[in-house]
Amino acid sequence: MKLHETSVLGYSRSVVPPDRQGRLYKKSQRSSSYQPRWCELRGNLLFYWERQGDREPLGLIVLEGCTVELQESATEPFTFEISYPQGPLGHRAYKLAAEDQASMEGWVRVLSTASRDYLRALVTELEGQYWDTKALRASPPEEGVAPPSPLVGAVRWPHFEGLHHQFGEEIMKLRVRWGEARRAEAQPAKRDLIDW
Repeated sequence: MKLHETSVLGYSRSVVPPDRQGRLYKKSQRSSSYQPRWCELRGNLLFYWERQGDREPLGLIVLEGCTVELQESATEPFTFEISYPQGPLGHRAYKLAAEDQASMEGWVRVLSTASRDYLRALVTELEGQYWDTKALRASPPEEGVAPPSPLVGAVRWPHFEGLHHQFGEEIMKLRVRWGEARRAEAQPAKRDLIDW
């Protein structure tokens, strides 16, 4: 995969806080020792520096198509591996270690869910839940009858932009109705000033 170096370096210096940051220990490819590295996860990119505050990152790990697995042993605690079993250059892996159990679990969790493939699957699942909820609200099922499948005849969008547009329009309409209802509640009821 080719990356535009200037864009990637600019992204590594972004003022937007990273998704996760902290110290990890990266195993050297040339020796069996672990070197401390300051790591920042930004989207699906894991940048690492020699020290926190360094201007240029030492490296970058792109988290697409990878698996993240625990690799703990008695001699190497709190370790995990980011690997690419089906890469164009054969099996490629990065072995990392955290400072403690909680840190390791946190890193494994966020790295496992950082890829676009994971987000695509999540959006598909959420879309299915949306259609389920919408179908149930439109016609509540009778007791003892299974609800109809919301995906039968439903429009499916291949891209997130389509989802965002469709659901965004519906949300905006609901917000307008909600605002009108709030304004109506805030208006005092019109009554005659003189009560006979």
